[in-house]
Amino acid sequence: MAIETVLLLAAAFDLPLRQAEGFARSILTLVNLDLPVPDHTTLARRRRTVTLDMHAPGRTAPVDLMLDSTGLKFFGPGEWARLKHDEKRRDWRKLYISVDAGTGEILSHFLTNSDTSDAAMAGPLVETAGGRIRTVIADGAYYGASVAAAIRNARPATSPPKIIIPPPRTAIPPPRTPHGGTERECHVAEIGAYGRIACPSRTEYGKRSLAEAAISCLTSRGRKILRTRTNSAQCREIGSHIAAANKAIRHAKPVTVRVL
Repeated sequence: MAIETVLLLAAAFDLPLRQAEGFARSILTLVNLDLPVPDHTTLARRRRTVTLDMHAPGRTAPVDLMLDSTGLKFFGPGEWARLKHDEKRRDWRKLYISVDAGTGEILSHFLTNSDTSDAAMAGPLVETAGGRIRTVIADGAYYGASVAAAIRNARPATSPPKIIIPPPRTAIPPPRTPHGGTERECHVAEIGAYGRIACPSRTEYGKRSLAEAAISCLTSRGRKILRTRTNSAQCREIGSHIAAANKAIRHAKPVTVRVL
């Protein structure tokens, strides 16, 4: 618990581990508690294996799930050699998340290398989100029959979610073109009949902006760069940022009331 607490403080205030150690000591001094604080070397070692709770509560009602991804920089072995030989291309990590549209919490995440495609991660994101899912919303990078099949296989056949993924412009047929009646074909026909601009209001695709807001929260204040070097530590590092963001949403998110 002590390790997890200091790591969450470091993630919430964007502190290196040495500063997080001193910050935790100062807090205990202010509240007159004589408790030991893990030193920064112990935090760096234990961060590779510690299990962080994302604090996403259990859900009973079906949710709308948004899928999105972003790139994260990191400085690993060989970085000095790349700069010396003036190599422009750098390695980077891809972060995939699924966001609950109702609360804005991140329900599942994966950190992969830069060669992983977006379509390959749709099924695992939906499978690990847990609970009941009413709708899965993603951008055009996830469009394809294989993505729809992966999402169907990740959920029980008795309660399949509705899939809203905009097709490319080349897939839009002329109005009143006959089709086979599948979900993807009906979606494409609806866009062809009413236009692409009217699609977000008719299909709830506009909710995907909440996933963009969650990514902006994670990557703000320089968090787009991973401080750790190894893959396991990087997964725990981004997990601590997600856990801190979910805690802030649950306990510090302002309540908006519409005044008529």
